Amino acid sequence: MKMKKIKWVGDMDRKMNDTELMNPKVDFVFKLLFGNEKDTSFLISFLNATLELSGEKTIKSVIIKNPVNGRQTEDDKMSIMDVKAETNDEMVINIEIQLRDQHNMRQRTLYHLSKMIVERLNKGEDYREIAKTVTINILDFDLLGEETRFHNKFRFLETETHKELTDAGEIHFMELPVLRRYIELNKDDITEIIGKEKLLDWLLFIDNPDSEYAKMAETSDEVIGRAKDMLRTLSSDEKIREEYLAREKAVMDHYASLKAAEEHGREKERKIAMNILLQQGISIENIALAYKMTKEEVKQFLDE
Repeated sequence: MKMKKIKWVGDMDRKMNDTELMNPKVDFVFKLLFGNEKDTSFLISFLNATLELSGEKTIKSVIIKNPVNGRQTEDDKMSIMDVKAETNDEMVINIEIQLRDQHNMRQRTLYHLSKMIVERLNKGEDYREIAKTVTINILDFDLLGEETRFHNKFRFLETETHKELTDAGEIHFMELPVLRRYIELNKDDITEIIGKEKLLDWLLFIDNPDSEYAKMAETSDEVIGRAKDMLRTLSSDEKIREEYLAREKAVMDHYASLKAAEEHGREKERKIAMNILLQQGISIENIALAYKMTKEEVKQFLDE
C-alpha cells in the first residue's frame, strides 16, 4: 500500500498566505512590480498587451531607466513614482498610475510626452532620429466619460480623414472605474473573456489582485501568476510594508491637503460673493434663501 505524500506548510508559507496583499494601485508597489530590473517579464507582458504587439513585433527586452532606489529624504515622499523603460527597438515608454483626479491629467500627459521627446533628441541631432515615445496612464478615476471603453489610445491624426501624421508620440489612458463598469455590464460573459484579453487580465490584477476575476487571470497566464507570487513576497517583507504604509499615508495626506485647499477656496469665493450681494443692497434674508442657509448662519459665516 502506497503512503500518501504529506505536504508540510512551513511558518513562512503560512505567513505569506495570511498576509494582506499590498495594493498594486499604490505607485510604490506598482513600481516594485513593473520597475523591477531583475525581472522585467511583468513589464514586457504588460507592454505587449497594451501596445497589442505579437509575433516578431513583440517587445523582447527592456531597460528600466529609473529603477527603484527607495525614498532618500523626507522631501522625496511625494516624488512621482513612475516607470520609465526603453525597449529593444529603442521605443521609450513611461507608465504612471494616478489615484485621484487633480483636473490636469490631459495637460500633464501632453507636457510629459513632449518633455520625453525633447529629452531624447540631443542637440545637433536630426529630427528624423526621434523614435517612438509612449506614455501610459492608469487612472483610478473617470477622465474621458466613457461608459465601458476602459482603454483609449491617442496619436497624431488628421481630424477628417484620420490619416496618421506620425506614430512618434502615443498616449494611453486606462480608467479602472470604467473597467469595473465593463465587468458589471458583461458579467455573464466575463469568464469567457478572461484569459483571451491580456490587457484586461493585467488590469484585473492591478485593480484588485484578490478578486475572483484576478485569480482567474493569474491561473490562465503564468506571468500574471508569478506577479501575484512576487506581490505576496513583497507584502510579507516588513521593511517594504513599512515603506508602503508610509507612502500610502503620504499620498492620502497629499490628497486630503488638496481637498482642504479646494474647499477653502470655494468657501472664500462664496464669502466674497455674499459680501458683494450685501454691498449691492441685497438683504441677508434673501442671501440666506439663495444659499439655503439661515440668516444666523449667514451672519456667522461672514463674521468668521
